[in-house]
Amino acid sequence: MSLSLSALYPILNVRGRGDAGFGRVEATALALAAAGITLVQLRAKQLATGAFAELAVRCVERLGALGCRVIVNDRVDVAMASAAAGVHLGDEDIGVDAARRLLGPTAVIGYSTHALEELENAPATADYVAFGPVFESPTKAGVRSARGLVLLERACRGSTRPVVAIGGITLASAAELWAAGAASAAVISEIERTDDIAGLVRAWQASRPTSHGPRTSRQ
Repeated sequence: MSLSLSALYPILNVRGRGDAGFGRVEATALALAAAGITLVQLRAKQLATGAFAELAVRCVERLGALGCRVIVNDRVDVAMASAAAGVHLGDEDIGVDAARRLLGPTAVIGYSTHALEELENAPATADYVAFGPVFESPTKAGVRSARGLVLLERACRGSTRPVVAIGGITLASAAELWAAGAASAAVISEIERTDDIAGLVRAWQASRPTSHGPRTSRQ
């Protein structure tokens, strides 16, 4: 089975437990799936394991009925507990090879990189790599400096796998991302700000030239 990435790669940032926090995330995830998004990432840096797994289970069940897969950020244990489609990992998380052994050959596994050397040395068992921050990121302000479009283009040109651009991404920069060779664009803040999820998804889909197409990776 192959992984095909949409133009828009939604990352849903979970900030709190409870009906308000969970309800917001579920509603957004359902709206994205209804608009045609087929892969959503749940990110919950501050949430306890049990609460994260609870939310993931709810999203996996509801989005699965709409043909949308859910992966979780960092937490292989949560992915296993919720039967999520996979996980997105960084260099401080469990290794990609270990995650592959635990989750199986069909799991979706992504890996974050922040430099060309990191991308070149990314584990071969990852299905896609993220590269960034391309621009200054409001969700990670002061953590890493922006890498810029020139480095993104070099990363895309040198990668044998789809490259997801991440960090300060908005629809306004879409054309530049596709010109650099990005396969998809990871978005957090723009999704949280919009009142029209369906319209945002349509705009992102329309932004990517037909000739560009979604780059795929074998699973």
